[in-house]
Amino acid sequence: MCTSVLYKNGSYSYFGRNLDLQYPMGNEVMVTPRNMPLKFRNGMEIKEHPAMVGMALAPDGDFPLYFEAMNESGVGIAGLNFPKMAVYKKEIEEGKTLGLASFELIPYLLSKCKSVDDLKKEIADITVLDTAFSTQYQPSPLHWLMADKNSSIAVEPLEEGLVVHDNILNCLTNCPEFPDQYYNFCNYINNTGSYPVNRIAPKLDLDIYSTAMGSYGIPGGVDSASRFVRVGFTLNNARAKETDTDTLTQYFHIMQSVAQSNGTNQTEDKLWEITQYTCGCNLATQDFYWTTYNNQQINGLHVKDLDLDGTELIMFPVSEEQAVNFLN
Repeated sequence: MCTSVLYKNGSYSYFGRNLDLQYPMGNEVMVTPRNMPLKFRNGMEIKEHPAMVGMALAPDGDFPLYFEAMNESGVGIAGLNFPKMAVYKKEIEEGKTLGLASFELIPYLLSKCKSVDDLKKEIADITVLDTAFSTQYQPSPLHWLMADKNSSIAVEPLEEGLVVHDNILNCLTNCPEFPDQYYNFCNYINNTGSYPVNRIAPKLDLDIYSTAMGSYGIPGGVDSASRFVRVGFTLNNARAKETDTDTLTQYFHIMQSVAQSNGTNQTEDKLWEITQYTCGCNLATQDFYWTTYNNQQINGLHVKDLDLDGTELIMFPVSEEQAVNFLN
């Protein structure tokens, strides 16, 4: 399962996600430069586009399978598991002209869009098709959090097609559908991060025996509905100085609030799901950061310092060796 957020802190906006899986995918940090041709299964080719960065696989070496990515125009998209609910089509829907495989949606939209408004316009003409990348890589059931520096949308492939929800909470997890997650979140409207106030019996001098009593009842599980409420609470109460470093630090604390530890989530196949990695991107600078389950040090890449006019993928291995800062 997974969690994705847009964290806005004054003039700074970070977008990213936790990737929660029961096995490592072998992903790398991957940069698609501006002049690397993107060849789609429908025969379309985009030869020039904004550069993009994210975690990805490239099984054939020339088309990135992005789990999430952000472009240099400040748009980010993350694909999250949406099992038993995602509906991909066999053919292009009536009234639409563009069919894309689910793995093509991120690079296509990031090649075209500079804002959430652009995303909405492009999505209106797209049908997501049930097309496999290969025999090894079958279509994954996904829905997507998409964002620019100001706002986000949740996009879900349902029987009626791609459904777009404005997302004022700026977070997404997995099942159920976004409206159900949103209204479940509203059940916790009385929770607060502020110092607790006696509302249950205001005429009585009740003991406030602990700080954070305003958060009592926020779900603590790692299931997707619990994570949605918890990350929504943490994200929308987060406080940080308005600097890039403080925003980056707070972003990773937000994501840690819903990270999965080994032994807390056993899957049907008797494996243990963990947060394989956490990544985040400054949508203004395109600086990209990540940690992994086995290496909690924040690693970073100044994407705009690279040769972004190239024609081939730029890949960086992800270290799984824990970095410890010894003082002696």
